Amino acid sequence: MSVKAKLKIVLQADDTIVAESEDAVLWQKVLVAINQGVGESLGAGTSGSLRGDIGNGGPQSPAATAESAGAVDKFAKQLGLSRDVVEGACAPSATEPYLHLDVHCWEEMKSQTPERGPTAYSPMALAATLLTLWFRAAGLGNPTQAQAQAVLATINIQDRNASRGIQRSEWLQARPGGAIVLNPAQATRALTIAKSFCSKNWKTETSAK
Repeated sequence: MSVKAKLKIVLQADDTIVAESEDAVLWQKVLVAINQGVGESLGAGTSGSLRGDIGNGGPQSPAATAESAGAVDKFAKQLGLSRDVVEGACAPSATEPYLHLDVHCWEEMKSQTPERGPTAYSPMALAATLLTLWFRAAGLGNPTQAQAQAVLATINIQDRNASRGIQRSEWLQARPGGAIVLNPAQATRALTIAKSFCSKNWKTETSAK
């Protein structure tokens, strides 16, 4: 079951609320900054552009940017789609949260797939599938359930049954520490699911089962 998570940032001085915001993008940036321990870098003397860099995992060097671009091309080729389509659907990046999902692609998935059965996909299954494939293409190792939840947060969704979603996805395998890996025997299935999401076309996937 998936629920829409209400994201809110609240700044307090003791028990006094100084400011609050329900901006999902700002929420994600603050989460990343806290996890990276760079809160002090977000002070009043920090420029807006630098704060944005910190929130996105830090500025990338030209070499890192070129390497990331090459990984996106590789990822798109594996899916059999153009780079523009893939970037529009999930915006792959070498920095957290690594993917930004397109809500229209999500809505198309929900409208074209059933709620139950072999071609029904939980939020965690979808996010983990995209993330494991992207990590493999970019050489980033294995993603975790927490990182997949961060990807879902980009469209204000939280999966409260994350572990179950992984267990029911035969193309994914759970590892200690919350890590997620692809099942080599089911890699083609994972690629088909990712392609369906990015292209907004689930006919091939739903007809295959």
